[in-house]
Amino acid sequence: MKTHLQSVCIVTGAIVLGLSLAAGGQELPAPETVVPAGDYQVAWLTLAKGWEGGQDLRLFLGIRGGKATAVWFCAPQRRDCHYMWPDAIGVAIAGDKLTGEISGRMVKVWAPIAEVGDYVYRLDAALGEGKIAGTYTARFALKGQAEQKAGGEVTGTVAAREQLDTAQRLPAGKDWPGYYGVGSAFRGPDCGARMIDDLKDARPMWKAEEPLPCMWGKGPEDRYVSRACMVGCAGGASSPAVAGGRVYLFYFRPSGKLGAAPIGYAPAAPKFATEAEITAFAAKHSANPIAQRALVDWYRPFADDIVVCLDAATGRTLWKAVLKDRSANMQGHKWRGYNPVPFVSGGVVYVANYANRLYALDAGTGKLLWEYGDLVGDRGKGRAFGPGSTQPVVAGGVVVVSARSTGATAGVDAKTGKQLWKQRGSGNLLIWRTGQAERVVTCGGHGKMLVSCLDPKTGQALWKAEAPLWGAGNILPVLDGDCLVGFEDKRAPDEIRSRTDFALDCQVLCYRLQADGMDKAWAVPAPQPATDCYGLTVSNGHVYIDGREDTFCLKLDTGEKVGSAKAGGARTQVAFAADGRVFIQPEGRHGGQSFYMLDGDPKAFRRLGELWVPPHPHDTAYACQAVMYPVVDGRLFVRGHDGLYCYDLRKPAR
Repeated sequence: MKTHLQSVCIVTGAIVLGLSLAAGGQELPAPETVVPAGDYQVAWLTLAKGWEGGQDLRLFLGIRGGKATAVWFCAPQRRDCHYMWPDAIGVAIAGDKLTGEISGRMVKVWAPIAEVGDYVYRLDAALGEGKIAGTYTARFALKGQAEQKAGGEVTGTVAAREQLDTAQRLPAGKDWPGYYGVGSAFRGPDCGARMIDDLKDARPMWKAEEPLPCMWGKGPEDRYVSRACMVGCAGGASSPAVAGGRVYLFYFRPSGKLGAAPIGYAPAAPKFATEAEITAFAAKHSANPIAQRALVDWYRPFADDIVVCLDAATGRTLWKAVLKDRSANMQGHKWRGYNPVPFVSGGVVYVANYANRLYALDAGTGKLLWEYGDLVGDRGKGRAFGPGSTQPVVAGGVVVVSARSTGATAGVDAKTGKQLWKQRGSGNLLIWRTGQAERVVTCGGHGKMLVSCLDPKTGQALWKAEAPLWGAGNILPVLDGDCLVGFEDKRAPDEIRSRTDFALDCQVLCYRLQADGMDKAWAVPAPQPATDCYGLTVSNGHVYIDGREDTFCLKLDTGEKVGSAKAGGARTQVAFAADGRVFIQPEGRHGGQSFYMLDGDPKAFRRLGELWVPPHPHDTAYACQAVMYPVVDGRLFVRGHDGLYCYDLRKPAR
């Protein structure tokens, strides 16, 4: 339903746009769009012997209005803890001084799930002509161990936003506007970037100013509720989209009064009557009030939907839209559905939340243009999980959104939010550009996938076809030009259910889409074995598909195998390509992030370097839909455990 602007008010440090709306007869709180105030700077410091084992520590600081707002301990994971929470950031710039403390908890998120200690870093440095020099001290208090101390020299640099904008901005017109990148095949824009030959040479650029909640890979579920004290609450596992030199992210945050609704998806969670009882339970696991508040939030019934826009050159927050109480507060570790991703088109960000409520926001300002809620579940309350697609898509001036929870697909006018059509059936949505026309292809079903070609303006099915493609909540098949590429598991259905981890009889399938249907073009054996699912991308006329140990390079036209490389995925992996490189994130479930890089040239197809483990806190999406990692002009954007991280994969300028 379209919303109407009712008021504009100014608050300290932000612009807030207030709106009021009703959907399905239900009054919803007014959304807010917040624009942070104050100059933004980025500092990179080196703390001599400031990390475990006497290693030097690279420390990143994002600084807003003279005060540090983002902290990144850019170093390998410590052996004594999995994550170091920056609970209190007191570092600030005053005149020619950079001083203050960073303190927090040291936690383990598995074996055991526990708070294992705390730490404090104190900086005392001088600034001059963009240089930083001074000293630091550090203290680590691990339970059951003698206190550890460190100290020494601090050196580094600080850069103003204007410097970074000039040096690090993305080229105009080069976008990764949704989950699948350019088109529907996990491919980035061709920017002609000179790429490094080994990911060990990747250069950290920034951590985003906006903190992000954890994803499902490390999420706290009812089997181990206390994990919320160690990792915070989950906020979904949406991937970033990059367009117009900006990065767009979606997540949700717990809201609502305790006890307002039962937590039906958490039957094993301890039951409490009051917030005081939850806090007392949390106190058994942590004395930290931030940790205790996270456990209280775990029990909240609803969630706010949040869309945030970041500057791709610096990571600073440009605006944040908060749409209150639109979702259910889903807290878990093993979510097996889609994770909706923003889609940017024509200067508008389209986002469908986990309950299939569709938002249109001005990409430049964050202003909510309209909101559509006719596909929401839970009897119109809009809080039943069940997205039917990885993202909404825009074709022919129509936004198409699919809802598994209500089993429907709808077309909405991109400018007004007015519903143009709605029909039964749901499926993952891909854009097919054929001649001068844009069509929407839906892929639904399991085992025998139903592929439908829709006219986006009317919703009319131009044709439907069945194919033995793997589906049901998965991100495959992909679509490049007229070629729909996926894979078939040839085992019997009962064998698939009993042995999902070891697919030994699979083949890659390619279908050619036509005006009146689709024809099978080729089928070739897939890399064997596979675990759960294959990673697959199409780039420069070739298909790249990885199994557990190998990646094949196939000609898109014929399926001919022209190369193979020793690089593969473990569980729910994802493959993607950009600027002559193919990337694989080989484990998408249990909270670890790592990457292979391959030379995508079919004549030189091979793995480049070894497996790379990036130096930030890791996290994953868990099952059916892996997180995607956009690559634009050699910049790699990675959603980690607590924020978005950016790495430069370009060769240094000569």
